[in-house]
Amino acid sequence: MDKEHGSTQILVQAIRKFIRKDAITNAVNIIKKLHPADIAKIMQNLAPDERILLIKNVQDIKLKAEAIEYLDDYTMAATILESFSPKDVAAILENVSIDKAVDIFEELNEEFAEEIRQYINPQLKESMASLAKYPEDTAGGIMNPEFFAINKDLTVEEAIEAIRKASKEKRIIYVYVVDKHNHLIGVVTLRALITADSDQRIENITNTNAISVRTDMDQEEVAKIVEKYDLLSIPVTDNKNRLVGVINVDDIIDVIREETTEDIYKLAGTSEEEMEETSVLNIIKYRAPWLIMSLLGESVSGSVLKLFDGTLKTAISLAFFMPLIMALGGNTGQQSQTIVVRALAIGKFDESGIWLIIKKQVKTALSIGILFAFLGFIMAFIFQHSLHLAVVVSLSLFLSMFLSTIIGAMLPLGLKKINVDPAVAASPFISALNDIMGLFIYLLIATLTIKYTGANL
Repeated sequence: MDKEHGSTQILVQAIRKFIRKDAITNAVNIIKKLHPADIAKIMQNLAPDERILLIKNVQDIKLKAEAIEYLDDYTMAATILESFSPKDVAAILENVSIDKAVDIFEELNEEFAEEIRQYINPQLKESMASLAKYPEDTAGGIMNPEFFAINKDLTVEEAIEAIRKASKEKRIIYVYVVDKHNHLIGVVTLRALITADSDQRIENITNTNAISVRTDMDQEEVAKIVEKYDLLSIPVTDNKNRLVGVINVDDIIDVIREETTEDIYKLAGTSEEEMEETSVLNIIKYRAPWLIMSLLGESVSGSVLKLFDGTLKTAISLAFFMPLIMALGGNTGQQSQTIVVRALAIGKFDESGIWLIIKKQVKTALSIGILFAFLGFIMAFIFQHSLHLAVVVSLSLFLSMFLSTIIGAMLPLGLKKINVDPAVAASPFISALNDIMGLFIYLLIATLTIKYTGANL
């Protein structure tokens, strides 16, 4: 990965040097030898004016379209296209896969998009309109309506001839079988086609147990199904079981990356849009809600300190271990939360498996609590030479780490149960909650120890 990144940076620097010297032809000659995915990676590392200048000087319309299609950021792709004439944009979109063309088209300026429509051929316009009606995060929104299917009444010989002709224009991964009304019947393997008698009907060699998804299924659920059954492509049907499109594995990879990235940003209490944001004020808007929550939470921590003001005055040594209690409790809570959120995100546990998660986290919480209670006891006794203080620290660590682990696991599960994204249980919230709880437990145990044992902490 580092080698690949270094190679990209070398090419970016070379291209920038040629652009600065007005030797754009040399820069274009470099990227003409590269795979479109590599060109897209280079474009992402260039400044906006540099990437526009570079792509506009690529004469091969197909290479230009493929490079734009490989861009992960559709907003960036739209910005590049807006530097072209409407007629040129239409020509580029006609060389981009339909599903990606729709995503890019939706990011274009509305007035500019309307100008482009008059240049798009009717067939593409119709396909884009059929896709645009589906929410972008559903199977219908990410499917490709250009697919290959054969009628169940064809003979094997007729089917093979149809495949041979279609393969010149379409990528055929699986051969889907439909009836005259386009209802999905099943899938036939190439092996079955080759080994069957030439006059045999397709219907007789079709596997009718084909895995399919509905247009309204969430893209994350689609990704789980593709992963579960190790599929390279999956058919998409409407509510009448009519085949309307297919989703290929490259689109599933995009979905997995998108969903994972979204969860990571939520766990950190921010948003993916921040990466592309140039306004500091807008970045503050993304981060502020969670930070305000942390501010309020830590204010409550201050109230806890005030509540036990008398205890702290009589036992100053307690302050030495307060950061330790708060930090370890917060960290264990975040670890537990991250594990559970990720397990739920990849579908590792269904509803029946929730108790397995809880059981495992309880065992983990007990083990970690006991381990650090012992370490805390040793540390407190060595530093303060007080048996009573060592017991207070030990017991506080056990309770705070045990409860933090349980909360970190249970909160995402609770959110999942009420159909809320578990990732919104962001770390800033968990951290603030565990700080308050750990501090309260520690000072409460210390206060009770002083009151009922008369110990001098």
